[in-house]
Amino acid sequence: MTFKTTLTAAVLASGLALGTAPAVLAQTPPDGAVLVQEEGKLDSFVMAALAVDEVRNTYVAQLQTIEDETAQQALIEEANAAIVQAIENAEGIGLEEYVAIGEAASTDPEIAAQLESMMRERAPAQ
Repeated sequence: MTFKTTLTAAVLASGLALGTAPAVLAQTPPDGAVLVQEEGKLDSFVMAALAVDEVRNTYVAQLQTIEDETAQQALIEEANAAIVQAIENAEGIGLEEYVAIGEAASTDPEIAAQLESMMRERAPAQ
């Protein structure tokens, strides 16, 4: 998987997480462009994004083996919960912050490039 694909998956996962946690996001969401200025926040995002990517890869592989639509939907819901858990388990970043930074990366090429570079440095060898 390319790093751009990994970053895109992380941003998509933030959308999944957003869809599964509406109560958390009912408050005023943090500004991702401001968050990226906080020391360590990008590192935390990258570590969470790599964990999300690992979860996503696991579930995509499982999903490809299931033909029953109901079973697929159940697995997707399980995957969404696992993605949220991976983000919540990441040190130094919360779900709201993860989503905000993901959204900032999707609209600001400079933030996206910075995250892509950091992910390339920290990604496990494949």
